[in-house]
Parts: sequence; C-alpha cells; structure tokens
Amino acid sequence: MKNMDYAKNYERCCLEKTSAFQRLFIGVLSKKAAQFGQRGHKIWSLKWVLDEYFAGRTGLRVLDCGAWNGWFLSYRSPAVQQRIALDFDSYYAKELKSQGIDFVLADMERGFIPLAANSIDLLAMTSTLEHLNCPEKIAAEIRRVLKPGGIVFITVPDIMKYKFRFWNDITHKRPFTHGSMHFLFETHGMTTIELCAYNHNLFIAGNLFPREIHRFLMRLRGDAILYVGRKPEA
Repeated sequence: MKNMDYAKNYERCCLEKTSAFQRLFIGVLSKKAAQFGQRGHKIWSLKWVLDEYFAGRTGLRVLDCGAWNGWFLSYRSPAVQQRIALDFDSYYAKELKSQGIDFVLADMERGFIPLAANSIDLLAMTSTLEHLNCPEKIAAEIRRVLKPGGIVFITVPDIMKYKFRFWNDITHKRPFTHGSMHFLFETHGMTTIELCAYNHNLFIAGNLFPREIHRFLMRLRGDAILYVGRKPEA
C-alpha cells in the first residue's frame, strides 16, 4: 500500500470512530478556539503545554515527531519561533508548509532524529513510540536534540488498559506501562515531571477545567499514558 493510501485510510478510520458526543464536544472547543483567532479544536493540546511549561518564554522551537497531519502543531503562538513536523510519510508535507510548519522527512525506525543537538525546546510524540522497534535509541535521540531544560511530551497506549486490543492495530510493535515509560526515559537522562493516565479528548479540554478536575477525569477515562520529562540543565 502506498503511503498516501495509508494516510487517507487512517484519517477515514479516525473520522468513522468519532461519536455524536465527540463531534459536539469538538464543536464547542472549535468555537472557543475561534475566540482566540485560532482555527479548530486541535489547537488546545499545544496551547496547554506552552501555558503549563513555557509561560513567559519566547523564541521557542517545537518539534512533533510522527506528526501525521500536524494536528499537534496547529496552534499559532507568538511564543513559538519555529514549528517542525517530522514524519516518514510526506503526504501532508505541502499542506503543513502552507500553514507555516517546516517538514522533515525521516524514518525514526532507523533510530535517528535528523536535527542538531541541543536545538529543540519542546519535542512532542503522540501515539508514535509504540509503532517503533527501537524506543531505546529514540529516547537517547530525544535527549540529544533537546536543549538543556527542554521538555518532551509523549503519549502511548497503556497496555494494562488496552490488553489484547493493543494488537488490533497491526502497526503496533512495543507495548508500554507507566513503569516502563518511567524507566525508559529516566535511564536515558530525563527527569520525569508528569506520568499519568491520558485521554486525548479530555486532555484538549484541559483549558476548560480546573487542574484537579481535569486530572481526575483523565484518571477516570484515560486508556493511554502521558509522559512529560525535562532534560536537565547543563
């Protein structure tokens, strides 16, 4: 199957899985985004991360590894100098560039992120690490490309919640638990800031709820894992 065919089919499957309630929820978040001069509900993930970990900072370089259609990078913030989407598939490259997002074509299965050392402030990787055979090499690469004090934001399915459903996606290769995520990044020199249950739809609503309620809902409904780590200062 060609890469473009895979991208189209994956997007179609995601749309088919969207319930009526989720569509209503997306509509509410999209309207709220419009109040900020932004477009779409997807902007809330990056906005939350910037507000939480980079308040008052400017000139930021943000990298999304396994970017797909660039949804994580859709938030346009004056604090961000450069948004970079990295993916093994160039299907969305033209569309991303039209949004002011730089595109890097690279296959992380080779265990390498083709960016300079100490060059990235925030590295995101959502629902990607579980598709790779070499998470240890990628963890080392994440630490290498992050600036001292840089943040990594990663989500993966929780095998303890998914159980055998994890293997329904034939592209899944490595299952993770909270413990294995902590071990993977701590042994590669990262300092864990947050390790908790994750639900994408609830996470993007993080700006709508007080933090305590938001985390409670995530624990209640989350079937994935959120790992946030910081590269120690030099």
